[in-house]
Amino acid sequence: MKRVAIFVAGIVCLLIVGTFTLLWLLFRTPYPPQPKFGFTGDWRSTDVFGYEERALPPAATIRQDYSTWQPKTEHRRRLYLARLGGSERQFRFVASTNSGDTPMGAQRYTWVEFDYTDPTNGTYHLTWMMLGEHDPSFLRFDGQYRLYQLELSGDTNDTSPRLFIHGIEGIRPEHYVGD
Repeated sequence: MKRVAIFVAGIVCLLIVGTFTLLWLLFRTPYPPQPKFGFTGDWRSTDVFGYEERALPPAATIRQDYSTWQPKTEHRRRLYLARLGGSERQFRFVASTNSGDTPMGAQRYTWVEFDYTDPTNGTYHLTWMMLGEHDPSFLRFDGQYRLYQLELSGDTNDTSPRLFIHGIEGIRPEHYVGD
């Protein structure tokens, strides 16, 4: 009798787990949602230790500016703020969707990179990455100029300074904590 009860309990557990797994596969919201313009909340990225912003300096002096920039508190992220746009200023736009192994299994992510040439400040190499498969067309510049939060990355051997895009005005941040 005890074996029958254990067998029945095992089958009930499998049915419950199977049902919830099936429901999750059918009705889950893919994370994160496709980025699109129109977000009216705080579009800036978040950081545990906070961040400081300043205007994007010319490409020729950005490394010196970054190395002398001392944040008000230790571990604060240093982000540059720039108004970017104009399709005639964007070159070598490359997008790819890749997969990488993580402790949670293979994760898909979308990677975009392009060069941006400012007539007065020079050329910057911009990159953007987000988990999931996304249509990166929202990163193709048009006639509208938007604010971007950028973080210096790469090394001193890069021809153009490499900047990682953290936030885009009008786009919901990946880890948004609001309503």
